[in-house]
Amino acid sequence: MTDLASSLAEIEALKGLTGKTAWDIAVCPPFTPIERAVERTESSGVVIDAQDCLNSRQPVDLQ
Repeated sequence: MTDLASSLAEIEALKGLTGKTAWDIAVCPPFTPIERAVERTESSGVVIDAQDCLNSRQPVDLQ
């Protein structure tokens, strides 16, 4: 996904695949289109998740 319009178009195309595949469909768009992606996929079976946006120079302890 490189720009907002194409990202949202790809998400729209994925909505047509839900229920037709043996896999769950999850999309992790960049932060900027997350709200619109969630709105477009409500009740569609496509799950919107987030990318790891951690920007730290320090090691992260994941205990």
